[in-house]
Amino acid sequence: MSTYTVFTQQLIQEGFTRVERDDRLLDVYTKENREKGVELWQAWDEEIVRIVRIRLPFNEKNVTRHDLRRVQLEKDLLDNTEREKL
Repeated sequence: MSTYTVFTQQLIQEGFTRVERDDRLLDVYTKENREKGVELWQAWDEEIVRIVRIRLPFNEKNVTRHDLRRVQLEKDLLDNTEREKL
């Protein structure tokens, strides 16, 4: 079992950064920053935006991962499209 610190260090090593409230991802997924005790981490590459969602208190069962098509996410940002959930 991993601890929160070890897990987040692994995310950073994999190129993830923590999503802050003013991040462009939250312009599309507006409800994702409203829930207390939830952290979002993101990593963008040429084709995929990888998202890790951690519900606190940390437990590996409280971690979900999402892969979003970058083209679609960028289109949503340009069109000011809001989506409910990841």
